[in-house]
Amino acid sequence: MKRFSREELEAEMALRFLARANPPPILFRYRRPSDWTIDEISKHELYAATSQELNDPFECHAPVVWNIESLRKQFIQNAPAFGVSPEKASEEFDSTSDWAKKQLLEKWEATKAQTRIVCFSSKPDSIRMWSYYAQAHEGICVGYDSTSRPFWVAQKVKYQNSDNPFDVIGAFETDPTLIADNITCRKSAEWEFEQEYRVASNLGDIRLIPFDAFAIKEIRFGVRTNPEFKNRVLEVVKHFPHSPTLIQMGCDFDRFILTESVIYQ
Repeated sequence: MKRFSREELEAEMALRFLARANPPPILFRYRRPSDWTIDEISKHELYAATSQELNDPFECHAPVVWNIESLRKQFIQNAPAFGVSPEKASEEFDSTSDWAKKQLLEKWEATKAQTRIVCFSSKPDSIRMWSYYAQAHEGICVGYDSTSRPFWVAQKVKYQNSDNPFDVIGAFETDPTLIADNITCRKSAEWEFEQEYRVASNLGDIRLIPFDAFAIKEIRFGVRTNPEFKNRVLEVVKHFPHSPTLIQMGCDFDRFILTESVIYQ
């Protein structure tokens, strides 16, 4: 049995993540009228939140099952490749299984705690999202080119209520990258209206993810964006190396939908 180096395994996992990345041409990020928002577009850095900072208390809490018997089987089957007999491997596993399970659970919790998430949507005209994430339509919605880094690795969130726990050990056998998906990209079906995509990292204390200024394709101003904040955004845009499309959102009171008017292109 061939043994792979850590570099080879990491490269394989990276390729699997990229193969599953499926963002739309533009990813939209709703932002409040705050200094943080100004910093994000002027310094070209995305703030990556922890699960505790997101508004859903169920974040990163999809149920899992640890099939220890399956892990035992794998351990014994792979033992000869490391010069250990199946009998000896069986004995070692049984004597350390409680300790190993404790280590796995601690690693699982540490991974969740270190995970950082940047949230986007494929929809720039959701009344609810403007209300929830752009301070009742007072903020902006930034559209990013998904062919640029880090947007090109964005994964679509799966909206699936927890009927069946996720088999962690089974994923180790088939595709370990599915574990990361289960931690960061699984939400209740109740959130499906958001049509969310996510860029996730496991970089510990690193909270700001840089991006190319050219990635900002458009900026939408909310129905209630006040002139002072709008002028601050426009001042930042003046210093961009390119001119993104600027759009003013409006209200169609007859149909109860948001409208858009291009103010600069």
